[in-house]
Amino acid sequence: MLMEFSWKDLAAALRSNKRVAVCTIIKKSGSVPREVGARMLVLEDGSITGTVGGGIGEHEVIQAAISSIKDNQSCLLDFSLAGEKGLDSAAICGGRFTIFIGCWSQAQDLELANAIAATLTGGRTHSLCESLPQTAGDKVERTLIDPAGNRVVSSPATTSLPTLATATDDNESIATRLIPADASGFMLSEITLPPRLVIFGGGHLALPLVEMANWCRFAVTVIDDRPEFSNRERFPLADKVITAPMEEVADLYIPGANTWLVLITREHKHDYILLKQLLGTEYAYLGMIGSRRRTTKVKQRLIDEGFNRAEIERLYSPIGLEIKAQTPAEIAISIMAEIIEVKNIAV
Repeated sequence: MLMEFSWKDLAAALRSNKRVAVCTIIKKSGSVPREVGARMLVLEDGSITGTVGGGIGEHEVIQAAISSIKDNQSCLLDFSLAGEKGLDSAAICGGRFTIFIGCWSQAQDLELANAIAATLTGGRTHSLCESLPQTAGDKVERTLIDPAGNRVVSSPATTSLPTLATATDDNESIATRLIPADASGFMLSEITLPPRLVIFGGGHLALPLVEMANWCRFAVTVIDDRPEFSNRERFPLADKVITAPMEEVADLYIPGANTWLVLITREHKHDYILLKQLLGTEYAYLGMIGSRRRTTKVKQRLIDEGFNRAEIERLYSPIGLEIKAQTPAEIAISIMAEIIEVKNIAV
């Protein structure tokens, strides 16, 4: 499958597979479909998650990764997109790129992979420092670094990797950068935090919405006051599932410009209770399900109580793009489509 790479995929793969490879573009020149930092996870059977550009170039990377996994040897390899002349081939781009094929093993790296995955639901960005192999047989050392520059987990535990700053001097995102820049030393990668989607209400609509949000690489939290609607068995793809009274949700999620809030509760009184806590906090999107009559009533009550009229009028309600959706799956599609539209317009 070609979903974008996620560090969660790496941790999950290592739990069920002994060895995998993470392929990262670390340098490029000319026209190449993906940017430096693009990653692809390759399993022993050749199945992948993510992409480094598709076409014949990606096929060659996959074959090289399978060989690396078999030999348990990480490596740096150069690939060219200039060899294939067919108009339907990605190789017509004519560029060149260097791939770091990093082998990860269940025995040595699972703790580190789990620690990286755990950072994705937090509010602060961590970084991963990796040594780059210079000759065949060089073992890769890795360490997870917190925002303050402290080591969290290293693989192997006795790693000799240096302590490195986790941001550039101008405080811009580092994405993926080489230290030194000639690719002879280390690679420092920002563990990019996914957008956080908080779903209030665990009813029938939440089921397809969680699945679609997971496909779109959101970190998903489901909150409901009913244990039978807020449990891990019901939402195996959610990052967090919380049972809590609707009156006490303020401390259950991380507000911020990367947080998306969806109210799909069973009663408008719950919408009212939730909005009293959510309005005035920081978020990227706040949407509420319901008919125009129901949502208008809730919004007017809040305005009458002195809540900011402009913010209430920006509320996405009724929620979702107007696509004549009828079924829970169709409604979930309309909600995710609206969220994606808002997210991409903001970029």
